[in-house]
Amino acid sequence: MKNMGNYNRKVNEILNQPEITTIAKKYGVTVPQLCIRYTLQLGAISLPKTGNPEHMKSNAELDFEISAEDMELLKNFKKIKSYGDSGNFPVYGGKM
Repeated sequence: MKNMGNYNRKVNEILNQPEITTIAKKYGVTVPQLCIRYTLQLGAISLPKTGNPEHMKSNAELDFEISAEDMELLKNFKKIKSYGDSGNFPVYGGKM
């Protein structure tokens, strides 16, 4: 599981980029909400992980749509070179 800490750091680096936070602010949502909506618009199933009831509620508030232009920006955003074992999943392995 030591690779998981490295994976989490890489993901946090990407999620905290000004470009991502700017898009989230544009829609008046949190970065996690933006990410969940992004995966849904890709046609993937999003499985947010949280034990926090507040976060569960927030994660379900997805009554917005990301524009085609912003979807392209997100699709072409800086890629994580390795997701470790999670790279087998299409959304992480670059197959979507």
